[in-house]
Formats: sequence, C-alpha cells, structure tokens
Amino acid sequence: MTKWVVVTDLDGTLLDHHSYSWQAAKPALERLAAMQVPVVLNSSKTRAEIRELREQLALSWPFIAENGAILDWGDGHFEGFAEPRQQLLTVLGQLRQQGFAFEGFADWDLATIVEKTGLDAHSAKLASEREFTEPLLWLGDDPGKWAFQQALAGHQLQAQQGGRFLSVMGQYSKGAAIAALRERYPGATIIALGDSPNDAPMLDVADIAVVIKSARSEQLMPKAPSTIRTTSPGPEGWNQAIQDILNHRS
Repeated sequence: MTKWVVVTDLDGTLLDHHSYSWQAAKPALERLAAMQVPVVLNSSKTRAEIRELREQLALSWPFIAENGAILDWGDGHFEGFAEPRQQLLTVLGQLRQQGFAFEGFADWDLATIVEKTGLDAHSAKLASEREFTEPLLWLGDDPGKWAFQQALAGHQLQAQQGGRFLSVMGQYSKGAAIAALRERYPGATIIALGDSPNDAPMLDVADIAVVIKSARSEQLMPKAPSTIRTTSPGPEGWNQAIQDILNHRS
C-alpha cells in the first residue's frame, strides 16, 4: 500500500518563481523516487507543459493540469472537470465589450507570451496550448477587478490569482481531483504543497498542508489536519518540508 502521495504546485513551489529551476528540490525528489512515493504535479500549466516537465523530473505518476480542469493518469486515460476554453473566450469577449480591461494568452503572439512569462520560445508555445483556462493580466483597478469577478460568476466562471496571472476558469479547483487520487491510492497520506491563493482548495483537502513561503503565502490558512509553513521559498522550502516530513513522520 502507498503510504504517501505528494501533490504539488509548480511555480513558486517546486519551481523557483524567477528561474523556474527545481534543482534545490532534487535531494527530496530523489528520496521520494527511491521510496516509490507518487509525486503528482498540480498546476495551472497546460498538459503539454507538464508532460515535458515530468520527463525532466523522471516522473511517471498522474498529474493535474490547468488548475484542476483535468486529471491525466499518465497512461492515456484522463478525467475532465471543465468546459472547453473557447466557451471562456466567448464570455471574455463579451465582458471586454462591457469595458473590463485585461489581456490574456489569446490576445498575444508567441513573442509576447515569451515577454510576459519570461519563458523561452519553446516553453511559451507549450504554455499557449491551453484547453480549459485563460490566464489574464488585469489592467484595471481593484474595484474593477472585483466587478469583473462578479460578472464572471454570473456566467458560472471564476478567476483565481496564481503566481503571475489571473486564471479564468470554470467552477472547479486544484482540490477537485484529490478525491480521485484518494480512490487510486486508498489509505495514503496526502501531502500537498503550494504558495498561492489558488492552491488553497488543494491544501484544504490534504492530510498535511505545506505552505511554501511567498509574497502571498500568509493569506493561506489551510483546513488540513496538519499545516507546515516553510521558512524558505520555492524549491528550497519544498526540499526542507519533504525531508522534515519523511524524517519525523515515517
């Protein structure tokens, strides 16, 4: 029986917020691999992006893409929880005509996506292969942003703030697929790691919530039975937390 399942956010958590490097987490990742502990990537990134990262990390476990829109079992099977992206873009076009100010991936060519994300051209192309969500940069003021979110709710949509972008999506979350993971790995302790408000649903339903230090991590108050807060950001904090859990709770 699998004792642990690690479910992790990427940007600002397993990956450095600025460099996107995961090298500081390598010792903990290698230890988890040796123990055959599933490491499930759970991100706003696309399936194309996560597939490539899984290869770099030598992971073969399931993964969750686009803020919980789809759970890909990694064997050709998947479970979807969202409507296609084109439906979001239709609504966003209507809201823009009403005066809301924003830009998103659908508005940008590849060079602009590179500029806005800091990714190289290849990675930016993978990031553009969105199926269910639309990342935005909000260009208005805070009251306008609140009104925009209310307007989205009227269309059964929501906007979650991630590490860089405001992600427009359906009424699901990073926590939605955790129940399916529990069915796949019955009895396992779910360790979830995240650093931003859009990680809250995932952290709430974990057994051990790890809040990775970031500019917005103090906003996170997980409902999980046990919460750990790291003193270091990004992959350094990730490595610290996983090593501590394995050392003291095994």
